[in-house]
Amino acid sequence: MSVGELGNSAKPGGREGSEEVIMPSYESSMRNLEKARAKMRPPRPWRSAEESEMIRRLAFWWFTARSERPSARAWARGLGISHTWMQKLIREFKADVTKAWELQNDRGDPTFEDLDYARARTKEMRKRGEIRPFRRFRSRLMSRL
Repeated sequence: MSVGELGNSAKPGGREGSEEVIMPSYESSMRNLEKARAKMRPPRPWRSAEESEMIRRLAFWWFTARSERPSARAWARGLGISHTWMQKLIREFKADVTKAWELQNDRGDPTFEDLDYARARTKEMRKRGEIRPFRRFRSRLMSRL
């Protein structure tokens, strides 16, 4: 069998033994896509809602600090999040600060003990399979093999 005979089955003449393969129409592709979307379930979250809220509160605490503060990248590293998520939170705070202030007024200043408790909740949920497994360094390890 030559290389030309091993083509994609969606291309005309792609499968061996078939006389003609017709490309699916746009309408049938859209119907199939709708079926797939109807069956799709939302992805599991990366962390518990409590941990996400604590990270948001600590990021707002950093955002409203009046004294010297570390860089956003260093604060994000300390919280265990990406600096891009930190930047996204800062943009949200700049756009509408009222929600964050309401949370601050209702719950008071965030503490790192609260964050530790929320992370323990995330760990429990991860063990039960309610949230995604932790795979931060997988790509680096796999590239070394």
